[in-house]
Amino acid sequence: MERKDFETWLDNISVTFLSLTDLQKNETLDHLISLSGAVQLRHLSNNLETLLKRDFLKLLPLELSFYLLKWLDPQTLLTCCLVSKQWNKVISACTEVWQTACKNLGWQIDDSVQDSLHWKKVYLKAILRMKQLEDHEAFETSSLIGHSARVYALYYKDGLLCTGSDDLSAKLWDVSTGQCVYGIQTHTCAAVKFDEQKLVTGSFDNTVACWEWSSGARTQHFRGHTGAGVFSFFKNLYSYFSHAL
Repeated sequence: MERKDFETWLDNISVTFLSLTDLQKNETLDHLISLSGAVQLRHLSNNLETLLKRDFLKLLPLELSFYLLKWLDPQTLLTCCLVSKQWNKVISACTEVWQTACKNLGWQIDDSVQDSLHWKKVYLKAILRMKQLEDHEAFETSSLIGHSARVYALYYKDGLLCTGSDDLSAKLWDVSTGQCVYGIQTHTCAAVKFDEQKLVTGSFDNTVACWEWSSGARTQHFRGHTGAGVFSFFKNLYSYFSHAL
């Protein structure tokens, strides 16, 4: 068939095809497929993939993609991240989505953080921690045995734990090993704070004292309270001892 005759025939077929019902169109296509050979079927397969499998995240402007992603829940978004590298890149860069997800978990959002991947990482870390809590895997426990009476005071800092006891002693523990680093004789401690060189304690005997870890010596001692005991003391008092020694 000549090209001109073919175009005329195709126009007539198209007009007729458009006038058919959906069921008739489907039957027509089924019939044409049954008459097609390997070349036609391959051509049909290639074109259908392009028509039916359009990547809207790739085709849409980034702003529109972000708008659509805001309607999905975090779990669905994480599933979508597995579709392709391109989808993962776009979804991970949608800061507002992950900030909202973190807010819903109770996180306080710092808007000054500009890293687009930051909030997704924060969300994933929070979800992992919640799963560990649910499975009782979030914490490791150990017993620090050394005092002979009740422990009244605890203070943790940088992997070290200070304990003050009713046995008139204070101890400094390495939490990772469970070993006692220092142990000194003190008054009964109601509150403790420390650094690597010294310990500051508030006691039930109504005094505040500063001690040296290495020697166990009491370097300063303050009396004056007349109540039931010194149960707490403030950061500025500890700072005083830090600068005084």
